[in-house]
Amino acid sequence: MKALALAVLGCLAFVASPLRAQDDSAGGGEIVVTGMRNSLSGPATVIQQPPVIGLKRTADSAVRTIEIVSDSREEGMRKREVQAMLLDAIDRAKRDGFSLVTGQFELVEVTRANWQDQFPALAGKVDTIDADDDDDDDNKQEPAFEDVGSTATVRLKVKTKLDGSIGNAQQKINGFVKSVPATGRSQIEQKGELALTIINPEQYRDEIYRRIAAGSKHAVTFYGPEYGLEVTGLDQSIAWKQVSNTEVFLYIPYGFSIRK
Repeated sequence: MKALALAVLGCLAFVASPLRAQDDSAGGGEIVVTGMRNSLSGPATVIQQPPVIGLKRTADSAVRTIEIVSDSREEGMRKREVQAMLLDAIDRAKRDGFSLVTGQFELVEVTRANWQDQFPALAGKVDTIDADDDDDDDNKQEPAFEDVGSTATVRLKVKTKLDGSIGNAQQKINGFVKSVPATGRSQIEQKGELALTIINPEQYRDEIYRRIAAGSKHAVTFYGPEYGLEVTGLDQSIAWKQVSNTEVFLYIPYGFSIRK
């Protein structure tokens, strides 16, 4: 059969941050939206545009990276100060409707019950990581806790529900950060910019299927009854990208062709 038209050929890829989730379970939890990416592991492939048909929706939450830092002179004091401030932040987050989370892409909530597992070096379960011993790999994720000999740092994120503008979300996070009292020489610093999150992207698969079906059926109506439709790529994982301050675009890297 002769192909008359090809539309929207998709790839499993993202542009701004070429990183992927670590295993096939990704997509069932809460995911940080960074550039354009999907839920499968493997090497990244750069593309110019995602498919036209997909689902645009408001993100579930906004997150901001924070660092709890102490520059006290004695190492043990630095660790005690950042630990005390971390535990206070955990308690205040639970009380005030925020969440403290870790994870570069798939988020894990930090609680009183699991903080030692999330920051084992701070809890004394492993040796403290010294940043001077790190290699020069620019893509290497910074450690959750490190002490460089003059400063101890705990890295995590604060998450708030996105129920308004991105500016409103930032104001709420600012208020939370200011509410956590310093312990000794410890303080909280905000780093980077706000990022959006989505919960369980795979839950939107059926809705995306419906939209692809409707769009492809509409396209074939412009041709005669002797033409048929072939859709491919529907077995691929959900991919996503941020498209505005508060919205994400979820899609399947599909393709369709109209053939005689």
